[in-house]
Amino acid sequence: MTEPHPVPCPHCGSQSFVDERIVEHECGHVASLEAVSDGCEKCGRSAVDEELSPLQTIDRCLDCGHRLAWAEAESTGPLPSVTFPTLPTPEDNLNWVPARFVPESRRARQFFSTALVVMVLVAGIAGAVSVTPMIDGESVGPGEVDTSWEEYDSIVVFRNDDIQPWYNQEELRAVNQVFLDEAVPVTLGIIPDTAGETPLSDDPELCSYLRSLEADAPGQFEMALHGYTHEQETDFYDGSEFGDLSREEQRERLADGEALLADCVESPSSTFIPPMNTYDATTVEALDEANYTTVSGGQWFTDQYYDSPNSTVFEAGGLTHVPETQAFEDWSAYGESDADEEDVPFHDFETLTDSFDDAHAEGDIHVVMLHYQYFTTEERLDQLESLIQHMNDEGDVAFVTVEQLSVGLETGAIEETDDGWRVLEPIAEVTR
Repeated sequence: MTEPHPVPCPHCGSQSFVDERIVEHECGHVASLEAVSDGCEKCGRSAVDEELSPLQTIDRCLDCGHRLAWAEAESTGPLPSVTFPTLPTPEDNLNWVPARFVPESRRARQFFSTALVVMVLVAGIAGAVSVTPMIDGESVGPGEVDTSWEEYDSIVVFRNDDIQPWYNQEELRAVNQVFLDEAVPVTLGIIPDTAGETPLSDDPELCSYLRSLEADAPGQFEMALHGYTHEQETDFYDGSEFGDLSREEQRERLADGEALLADCVESPSSTFIPPMNTYDATTVEALDEANYTTVSGGQWFTDQYYDSPNSTVFEAGGLTHVPETQAFEDWSAYGESDADEEDVPFHDFETLTDSFDDAHAEGDIHVVMLHYQYFTTEERLDQLESLIQHMNDEGDVAFVTVEQLSVGLETGAIEETDDGWRVLEPIAEVTR
């Protein structure tokens, strides 16, 4: 007879669980071993053992199918004991007090000891009262930060898409380390439930890592919702997860994705990144109703759908639209080749720098889209680092996240001038 699981299922209360092996196919698709037994859903190829890499084994509820995250499975254990220091009593010897201060009579010594105890307690209470506001009080607001206006020739935004459970985690950390080393902010597009079967909650290690970025580098990593399942649902503009779906279905996807992201990171942003860079007016309405402020798709799409050629930032439907203007990956070359997904080619360095140089010369906003999973070599990481350094060498470049740009424009912390931009720095503090 199977022993009941020590932790009941948080969804249905059952204690009946089974071990489930999570594997990664060589094409990058992550799923349970059972799910790929008849072939990989992503690439359509067979999934023999030689093509599968084991990731971990998790507990799955037999009654409702919920996968138990590691954090849920851990027992909290007994509370730690607290030891209080021993205070002097009236009967204690007062050897630690200088002799000239110790009363001679026993009654006077008792009174003196009691007075010392009271003084220690009062001092402790006073200290607790004085520290409490610092602990419980709100963090320093934008109005209390030392700010100054800085002049820039152009603005650059980096957007890193497709963050998801178990998928190329070493590459994710390596790419993020480049941004940390260069002190450049980046917007992370996070998929809440990849392919509808891999929710963020199944990978607490990833969520812990993302939260550590928020804590250790505040304002540098924006946590943005990148669709829901990241699967193509319609043929809208050659492929979309949201475009052409009903309003209700789009609302449900947004709500479900929001809940998963909120359980994973501390501060989900108000930016939405639609998979395949496509969305429709209904998407914008649903986002506006859900209090999103910004949507970041693709410029090739917004040029056509909104009939706004070469518009890098514009307002429509109550939202700020910040489309990407330059992709790191050369998708045209990839579409013309028979290469595996892992071999997605990059634009050459000159193409990337020329694209930035043109935007910089025009005093424009330059939004670079990249996908961390394709940075599989040191050469590719060096290309990203060199691009950032090239931008810095030009001077007078403001690096911001999508949300910082949108909020800054809305609040006036970012202003366009005759020859560039004025930014109220530190923009990460001003717009938080």
